[in-house]
Amino acid sequence: MKNFDSRTYSINDFLEWEDKKQLELSPKFQRRSVWTDTARSYLMDTIVRGKPIPKIFIRQKINPQTRVSIREVVDGQQRLRTILSYLHDGFQISRRHNAQYGGLFFSQLNQVDAEIQTNILNYELSVDLLVNMPDPEVLDVFGRLNSYAVVLNEQEKINAQHFGPFKTLADSIAHSLNDFWLGNGILTEQQILRMGDVTLVADLLIAMTAGIRSKKQIASFYSTFEKEFPHNSEQLELSFRQTIETIREIFGDRLRNSEFHRIHLFYTLFTAVYHATFGIPNLPPTNSRIVPENFAKVAIALEKVDDVYATGDIKNLSEKEIEFLQDSRRATTDSAVRVRRTEFVLSLIS
Repeated sequence: MKNFDSRTYSINDFLEWEDKKQLELSPKFQRRSVWTDTARSYLMDTIVRGKPIPKIFIRQKINPQTRVSIREVVDGQQRLRTILSYLHDGFQISRRHNAQYGGLFFSQLNQVDAEIQTNILNYELSVDLLVNMPDPEVLDVFGRLNSYAVVLNEQEKINAQHFGPFKTLADSIAHSLNDFWLGNGILTEQQILRMGDVTLVADLLIAMTAGIRSKKQIASFYSTFEKEFPHNSEQLELSFRQTIETIREIFGDRLRNSEFHRIHLFYTLFTAVYHATFGIPNLPPTNSRIVPENFAKVAIALEKVDDVYATGDIKNLSEKEIEFLQDSRRATTDSAVRVRRTEFVLSLIS
């Protein structure tokens, strides 16, 4: 027999339950983890933008004598604590997350938008009600839910733990280039669903700001840039998009069928084009210049990579070409190998 019900409730409903002492936020099922200010800001920015957040699980118990319903938050405590704290002017959304509403308490939002407070109160939360469900069954429900959960990969773990400006920049760029990744065969839909696009963009942003590094260092940069990101995000996004557009212009529709559609070689292509245009911190200055007037020549020069891969006998290759081929076939993401691959591509361009 079904003993749960799926419903939606407005944020204002939860506020009313809190005022009437009908909401219990600390039942024995809840973990005691505490969110950072950055995480709380990110959640409220998500709500302000009208985007969905994960479902909340509540056990509803009715006292037959008082006829009062008590709602125990079984899963979603930190989300609700964050929302209610914001409504009580407990914190502000960060300006890094939202330029329009950042730095304002909830009570001050009407200074910039007459409707935003109402929109927040009317925002609907998806809830599964576990009606009068006993403790053993509640525990069984979550045991079953966890049985079907997909184990998080490294990037998904990083994204679940960080909410700073570096994360939001990487997410924004990656998602906006979805058609580019798919259309050129750089990433599959499944890889994008598992945040492969965000991993690639974060990896490239690190190269742009701190020089070419090992892919293993991505997590440490998320931690370093969690609170402060000493770079102009708008300028970085602009130069990132300009580099992508240059690659589009050079290859046209041929990128998908070239060796450069492989993720590790696309990384190399991007870093080479970016360095030739803007400069990468840990690479030596280059005479390579990529401007619209020489796009066609650059395209021809880069065909050498396909030729190297297609060579049947490495005796026909130069020492540098053999080294590049070996570095590329191993697909390693160590910084030294990445630098060598980028310098080889730069040598072709020049």
